[in-house]
Amino acid sequence: AAVALKRAMLRRPATRAATLVTRRWSSTTSELGFFARWGSEISKWITMEKGGQEKRRASRGQPTRDQNFDHEKWSMHKDPRRHVRHFVTWGYSAATQRILFPDLALIFSTSTALTAYNCLAEVPMYMPPEPIVLPSVALGLLITFRTNTANMRYNEARCLWGEIVNTSRDITRIALQWMPQSKDDAFGKAQAAKVCRMTKAFSIVLKYHLTIDGGNPDGTRMEVERDDLIKGEGGPILKKELRDELIQYCFDPNDPEQLIELDRCVESSHRPLWTIQQMCTASHAGIWARCGDRPDRAIRDAHLLERHFQRLCGAMGACERVHKTPIPTAFTRHSSRFLTVWCNAMPLVLWPIVGNCTPLAAVFVSWAMLGTEDIGVQVEEPFDVLPLFQYTQGIAATCDGMAKDAKAEQITLSLDLDVERTGPQILANGYADKFPTHVEMLSHAKVARA
Repeated sequence: AAVALKRAMLRRPATRAATLVTRRWSSTTSELGFFARWGSEISKWITMEKGGQEKRRASRGQPTRDQNFDHEKWSMHKDPRRHVRHFVTWGYSAATQRILFPDLALIFSTSTALTAYNCLAEVPMYMPPEPIVLPSVALGLLITFRTNTANMRYNEARCLWGEIVNTSRDITRIALQWMPQSKDDAFGKAQAAKVCRMTKAFSIVLKYHLTIDGGNPDGTRMEVERDDLIKGEGGPILKKELRDELIQYCFDPNDPEQLIELDRCVESSHRPLWTIQQMCTASHAGIWARCGDRPDRAIRDAHLLERHFQRLCGAMGACERVHKTPIPTAFTRHSSRFLTVWCNAMPLVLWPIVGNCTPLAAVFVSWAMLGTEDIGVQVEEPFDVLPLFQYTQGIAATCDGMAKDAKAEQITLSLDLDVERTGPQILANGYADKFPTHVEMLSHAKVARA
């Protein structure tokens, strides 16, 4: 027992030393882990501030395209540390970068010159606050009106694209369910597949139709300056990007028929309208082949899809209206002039109050006012801010998913139903003679053409 006690006493210092080393290492590791976690958090914050556009800063004039929110983005958006996050990522703010030069630079220069003059001159230059305070109410109302109107345009544009997404799903679902008569109906399946292709192509070409650079987060704007795109000098690159995107989501260039469709779509003068017309053509062919000598069925089935095509066409026209009609430009010009004079006159009022800190105070007040006005101007063109590329990708994924289910025969078609039909399915007895036959309709059409 004495020997065992002696050995335990000899081991105790070594055990204590090992414990101390382990504690120090764990504390160091936890500190390193803390900094690593914060570094990862800050990286996520910067990515969210950029709207997921890692290469966005090629030009200060480029807007931020916010991406669709998921659970992770919502948790960051509502995080109690959001104020710290917004302060840390201040330098990445698109609004701040846009007004940094020449607006804030000019105000800082004039306020610095005024402060230097007042420090050296016997009679300083300043004015009472009333000329700035009195019109500030009107200026605030003017900027609030513009910002609220811009947000209304943003909400309308988002609702229109929500209508496009829902209608595209309905068209794909109806075409896959009702155009083929059975799993052996090759012609009906081909026409339904064409409707699905054109539905996906519609959203993509509409995205390019409404934006100057295709609406992608890191696309053409990285290769061509925005001024060149405005002048129309980036046309070939834009057309190539559109073609590549259509090949990725819609058309198979190895299929001769689809290759012809792709070329005609890219070269069309109004691509969204062309895709809608192709949907109508394919649905008309499939419905007419399905109905045979019953034109009343063709009218009914065509009306079912036609109203969805009209919804797409109406949403497209509303998008063009929002895109081509800004807020009355008199409001924009007047608020811009008003705000410029107000911000540049601010140092004359601030100098008697803050003295040598006039440049910093003037820049802060101007940043708050000019930043709010700039956000309203950017949101006024909603299609340059909305993540249209994610909407088109969602439409393509939904259509492809339903087409995959149809290919796996998870959609039951009409003639594949194992049911016993009793009597007429479309018209009740006694009403069939009130409708013209197929031959009579063709004769009437020949007479009308003559």
